[in-house]
Amino acid sequence: MAAGADPAPHQRTLDNGLRVLAVPMPHSRSVTVGFYFGAGSRYERPEEAGISHLVEHCCFKGSPGWPTAPQISAAIEGVGGVLNAGTDREYTVYYAKVPAAHAEVAIDVLADIVLRPLIDAEELEKERSVILEELAMVEDNPGQLAEIVLDGLLWPGQALGRDIAGTPESVQAIPRDRTVAYRRDQYTPDNALLSIAGAVDPEQAFAMAERSVAVWEHGCAVGPESYAPPPSGSPRVRVQAKPSEQAHLVIGLPGLSAFDEDRYALSLLTTVLGDGMSSRLFVSLREELGLAYDVHASASNLRDTGSLFVYLGVDPENALPALRAALDQLAGLRDGVPAAELHRVREYLKGRMLLNMEDTRAVSSWYGVQALLLNRTRSVDEIVERIEAVSPDQLADLAGRLIHDDALHLGVVGPFEAQEPFRGALHL
Repeated sequence: MAAGADPAPHQRTLDNGLRVLAVPMPHSRSVTVGFYFGAGSRYERPEEAGISHLVEHCCFKGSPGWPTAPQISAAIEGVGGVLNAGTDREYTVYYAKVPAAHAEVAIDVLADIVLRPLIDAEELEKERSVILEELAMVEDNPGQLAEIVLDGLLWPGQALGRDIAGTPESVQAIPRDRTVAYRRDQYTPDNALLSIAGAVDPEQAFAMAERSVAVWEHGCAVGPESYAPPPSGSPRVRVQAKPSEQAHLVIGLPGLSAFDEDRYALSLLTTVLGDGMSSRLFVSLREELGLAYDVHASASNLRDTGSLFVYLGVDPENALPALRAALDQLAGLRDGVPAAELHRVREYLKGRMLLNMEDTRAVSSWYGVQALLLNRTRSVDEIVERIEAVSPDQLADLAGRLIHDDALHLGVVGPFEAQEPFRGALHL
């Protein structure tokens, strides 16, 4: 691979149906191995909300090859590696980043803990308690809580509108046998993907993977819940009173799915609005008006829906002025983006992606998530081409379609009781 070239994935489907991606990065000294599964909050029934996250925790508590949590950790940390996992709305990932010479150990450990976890009853109860502590931490993190409040407004009555970790009630109620069954059913070869990136030969990677997953007992996976538009007249503002020193406001609008070709234009709009210290929100609300310490914008692209949101962390006395200023910046996107600003934002977005791809963990994730959720992969170079192709007219048109009064939603967490002032201010 030439210097500066984008690493390209090699893909093979094993006899049991597992897709394996191998992405060689010859100049790297590490390898990241990631197992991705179609398991997350979108796959859960309301009464078992949080079960994907519970399974993730349990997989680290012991397996036939490494019977205890310390033994699992020592197998990876003993070679200087890093072992972790994460549960999202649409997938769960387990990954290990290790020196290249220990790639096979990483594959073996991960395969054993995700395909053959012991899920001991006593250990499960310990992890249930740990997750309840996690949920309590969210209650003490009003910024994160405001995002969950907003999700409930954008996707009311749906899995997307729930906390990924569930609720204390749902987590308490999930029995061990259901936890075991859920892992068996969702962790199937054809509902999974193994992504290996770094200093590894693709053929050797495929051979190591095949040896590690040769024994795989599984059930039959169910698909994710489909997106449904909120009913007409659904609430668009929710205030959760909390005696905090700071107010946390999250403005949200319906966005675009991961399959929508306009999502590249949306990435540019989001960057213009609130990504980095030269973004419009940061310059206006922090540098010029002094209304907020933390202000940023972000977009999420899911399989069949998405969102655009603006976060504001402000003094409670500045909540309404800051909200007004943020809405003005949001509305200003409809007037277009000048050529010089668009050029700067393109370079910023491209540079961030290219720098990120020097890390084997980022490369493994880049290709692994795409392949699992979208059944295809695009390189960073391909995404750069699409970003370069976005025209100023396309940006203005997309802003006009997405940004309007009826699309606005607002989640607020702070020392407030009344919703009316915020409801009255929520307009462009």
